[in-house]
Amino acid sequence: MAGRQGWRRQGKKDLYFEEAQSAYLGGKSLEEIHSLVPVALGTLRRWHREGQWDEKRRQALVSPRWLGKALKGVLREKVGKLLTKGDLKPGELEELTKIVTLIDRLGSQGWDMRAAALEVMDRFREFMQTWVQDPEEIKRLSGWMQQFFEKLEDDGDTG
Repeated sequence: MAGRQGWRRQGKKDLYFEEAQSAYLGGKSLEEIHSLVPVALGTLRRWHREGQWDEKRRQALVSPRWLGKALKGVLREKVGKLLTKGDLKPGELEELTKIVTLIDRLGSQGWDMRAAALEVMDRFREFMQTWVQDPEEIKRLSGWMQQFFEKLEDDGDTG
């Protein structure tokens, strides 16, 4: 039994969550995804809600990381169709190459400190405006955020 301690049976979430999420971020509806992966529509709806796929889809418009995930969904679909057809035309190969290049570029940009900080701080600002009632507290926190971004800019100029 000692050899099986690290073994864990993979569930449907382990097997299909990333694929389903990528397809959704790539523009597929839950019904379309249901026809692609062997997962109940109710389960997809739960993953959609719990995984905040709508928010991630919106973020794909401004976040390189989530745009990369959306493009992975498009790529999976395209490759699946090509494999089903059994033939690969030069134009299709060029299209796949462009998608892979875009994903690589987005992935390398996805960890840019300033871009990541801007995204996180913008969400934090929205949170503050919703939950913090004291205008002086908001003003103080906003000042600190401004100082933080100035420091990031200074670090970026010298680095």
